[in-house]
Amino acid sequence: MQAMTEPSHALDGSQPQPAGFDGGRPADEAGLPSGVRIQIRNRFDGAWASGYQIFAARPGGGYLVRRMSDHSVLPITVAEAELRLDPVPLPAVAPNPWSPPAIA
Repeated sequence: MQAMTEPSHALDGSQPQPAGFDGGRPADEAGLPSGVRIQIRNRFDGAWASGYQIFAARPGGGYLVRRMSDHSVLPITVAEAELRLDPVPLPAVAPNPWSPPAIA
């Protein structure tokens, strides 16, 4: 099985299009919306790092990414092959014990 990061070669000489997150549509058609939680591949050791979200899609391809801890937008465009959806669910939010007073 071939990984998303490995290039594939078409027999007719055409350039292959990278697969999107929806199971096969090209990345430019898949389009991840802003705010989606993602992981980014660490370029040093290849591990996946959580704590990021899509800020915006770039017209020429790739994405601007925001770090969730301080809301900073990274100064680089991240290719789709370098990110994936974050499988870690958001922590449960505790219910707010305050409620408005009853109106008689």
